[in-house]
Parts: sequence; C-alpha cells; structure tokens
Amino acid sequence: MTDTHYIWSNTIDEKRVAIGYDTKGKPYETVKNKSANGADDLLTTVEDYGKFLVSVMNGDGLSEKVFDEMVTAQVATKNGKHFGHGFEIYNFKNGDYALSHGGADNGVQTLVFIYPKTKKGLIIFTNVDDGYKVYEKILTHYLGEQGKEIIKIETAK
Repeated sequence: MTDTHYIWSNTIDEKRVAIGYDTKGKPYETVKNKSANGADDLLTTVEDYGKFLVSVMNGDGLSEKVFDEMVTAQVATKNGKHFGHGFEIYNFKNGDYALSHGGADNGVQTLVFIYPKTKKGLIIFTNVDDGYKVYEKILTHYLGEQGKEIIKIETAK
C-alpha cells in the first residue's frame, strides 16, 4: 500500500487527489492534515484500499481469534445488523454474510462490502457530499438480491 497516508506529505502528487464537492457543485479545499488520526481522514486509492480489503477478507496477518471476533456480532443495532470489530456485519437469507465499512467527510462518501465466504467485494468512492445517492443503484446492480437486502436493512424504520 504505497498510496495510503494519514497525514499530508510532500510525496503526495496533488494532481492525483480527487477534489470533493458540495451538493451545489462547489469544490472544497483539499485537507492537508499535519497530524494523524487513525479514525478519520485516510488518504488512499481504490487500488490500495482494495488490497487492504482483500487481505482482511482472507485473514492475512490476522490470528484466527481476531478474524473470528471481526466477523462475529459484538453489538446489535435496531435494524437487524450487527457490528463486529471494525466492520458492520450483514447476514443474508442465503447464509452468506458481508462485512461493510463506510466513511464521509466534506466532499467524500465511501462504502465497501466484502464477502469472506465467496471472496467478492464492492468498493464505492464518491467525491461529492451526496454521493450516497448512487449507493442503491450500485448495490442492486452489482449485488443483486443481497443488495436489495442491504437496502431493506438500511431503510427499515
């Protein structure tokens, strides 16, 4: 993962950084953090984040105990999904499950799903405040019935 950073450095090619936009199309200034925050403001590429997620999905570098705790329900939510360590867990009707993680900052909306059993995944990075508006179409197109289940879980009242 050579294109992943928590702080801004002179090695980052600013021309490769996606500009974030508000809902009216106005660009945000690029945030150049000088101190690291492990819970926020990750600068990465789809390629690097994909490598990370494949490693997580395969349990690379994780003990069996840590992986099991990551994919085991630790905290339940009101809409039927659970949180494991570091990921939300979606259990599907067909017995499969997905791990999910998302994030948002000014001009950024991200969402990922990985399927440890079937070794598939989906990464969505957008560069606009209302990027979440594309999630439903992408999830149903690429994940089919499981995408519909995710939307049902997320929109349940």
